[in-house]
Amino acid sequence: MLEIIRKNAASWLMKFILGAIVVVFIFWGVGTFRSQRLDVMAKVNGEKILVEEYQKAYNFTVERLRRMYGGTIPDALFKQLNVKQQVLNQLIDETLIRQKAKRLGLMVTDKEIQHVILNIPAFKQNGMFQPRLYQMALRNAGLRPADFEHQLRQEMITRKLQTVMASGLHCPDSEALSFFKYKNSEIDVEFVKVNSSDCVSEVNATDEGLKKWYQSNKEKFRTDPQLKLKYLLFSKKQFEKSANVTDQEIKAYYDEHQDEFHVPEQRRARHILLRVPEGANATVIEKKKKELLEIKKRIEKGESFAELAKKYSDDKASGKKGGDLGFFSKGMMVKPFEDKVFSMKKGQISEPVKTRFGWHLIKLEDIRKERTKPLKEVRSLIAKKLKAKKVKKLVWDAANKAYDTIIELGSLESYASSANMTLKETGFFSRKNPAPVLGYNPSVLDMVFSLDKGELSSLLEVPQGVMIAELVEKKPPYIPKFEAVREKVDRAYTNEKSKELCRKKAVDILKFAKTKGMTEAAKKYGLKVENTGLFKRTDPSAGGKLPGPAVQAALGLTMKKPFPDGIIESGPTFYVIHLKAFKEMNDLAKFNDEKKDIKAQIRANKMETAFSSWLKHQREKAKIEIIRKP
Repeated sequence: MLEIIRKNAASWLMKFILGAIVVVFIFWGVGTFRSQRLDVMAKVNGEKILVEEYQKAYNFTVERLRRMYGGTIPDALFKQLNVKQQVLNQLIDETLIRQKAKRLGLMVTDKEIQHVILNIPAFKQNGMFQPRLYQMALRNAGLRPADFEHQLRQEMITRKLQTVMASGLHCPDSEALSFFKYKNSEIDVEFVKVNSSDCVSEVNATDEGLKKWYQSNKEKFRTDPQLKLKYLLFSKKQFEKSANVTDQEIKAYYDEHQDEFHVPEQRRARHILLRVPEGANATVIEKKKKELLEIKKRIEKGESFAELAKKYSDDKASGKKGGDLGFFSKGMMVKPFEDKVFSMKKGQISEPVKTRFGWHLIKLEDIRKERTKPLKEVRSLIAKKLKAKKVKKLVWDAANKAYDTIIELGSLESYASSANMTLKETGFFSRKNPAPVLGYNPSVLDMVFSLDKGELSSLLEVPQGVMIAELVEKKPPYIPKFEAVREKVDRAYTNEKSKELCRKKAVDILKFAKTKGMTEAAKKYGLKVENTGLFKRTDPSAGGKLPGPAVQAALGLTMKKPFPDGIIESGPTFYVIHLKAFKEMNDLAKFNDEKKDIKAQIRANKMETAFSSWLKHQREKAKIEIIRKP
């Protein structure tokens, strides 16, 4: 299962799985996820994609994004991702994959899915599958068994099809060696930064200049569409006193949800970490281990583990606390570290343990046995959860009843008057800056921005509860007069002109550096030369010293051509770079150790490229009908 997840980590489904703890289904049976509704979203070679199927996938994706962004999705990001279209594209691709797999006779059996489930570490305890852990993860993820099983089958059939297509892909030793040398070679880059903010003082923003610039850039100041609503709010707060929770309800919930209150075994440990640089040779690795063994001898002679951790540990965060990592359960630490901790006795100090971070010396401080929290410990938590559920039901019941009455009476005003409620009104707001009462829910904003003047919304779930809104006025986009946006114009003009000045300065520095060298060029313009030091080609940020575009440009340089053709722009900053040194990796012994993994990686990359090309070709030749636009 872990291999399946790793290889399919780029898909939207698997990304959700990794974020929500993997949950899969077979024990409840199959075939119940599709309803008999026949509303059709699209057709792919005659095969239907139902609206309900699309909506489930869309909701699934939106919920994953909400979790990633702490409950609300930034509106700009939601637009940029174009989630609705992406979800439909994904469903079309899945249909094409299923159709091809069927023609090839590929299928996924129930036993295969069951095998995947039984081998997921997150569902195991002491090496055995635990239905309790499985059911808890299922409920926490808010998923239905049959829906997920359908998606799991899709992922597995996709994997099988990719494997068939990859059967003819090969990677000779020469290709693997070239990749090894490329990946492990190192470069050292020196660079000069020119920040646009440093050129602001050189900009002369006269009133006449600003007006002239504004005339040529009016569109930049066009406003967004704006709305004004009047609304009735059925707030959760007003129903809290009516939503009483009894002791019997709390006890019943506790008895029915024991798995929620199960706490796995936890252990508290300290560690001293000596980092081993990525790609270090055997001599360096062994040297670090010996250093750690020397520290262990000092502890055995009576020195404090905590004090030595503060002094020597390369894990600075825990080092400040004497190496204390606090309590943790299985699945929270890297495997070699975790395996050692959960095999130790209280008070024991380990031998050096190697992980991808380096060498660890571990001391087990304490053990908390697994347990189920008693009712008295979780009573308030259960009461809060049950009360919230009751409040939500009361709010929706009241809003639904009110909505029917509003339709009968013909207006919000009439209902507000008869129900003695206050009809409220928002000011004008845009999608980017919605009215506070609405929150930042894209589906709510979609609804209100689709209304016509005087039109009533459906029930809208907002942070405070449920609201019913009516569009009072819609203000179309317009270009404001210069006087109304003068400050914005001044800022935009200054930013643009300062950037132009700094761009020209960076170009002059590059030209000068190519003849006189980086040091002289920097000196002439009152700047300083910085160095990355040697870094691997696989490091996308040169140790955090350069942005991606500058690193990519540096990777294209050679000692024969150490300067790029032009400057590199990244946001408001311009970079002049120069290749200072190049170090090639020629450790053939290390290559032989890694050759198998390198070949597998190259083959996987080829498979991904080939599969993407195949899928693109299938879309081009398939008969795809979009019945309803997303």
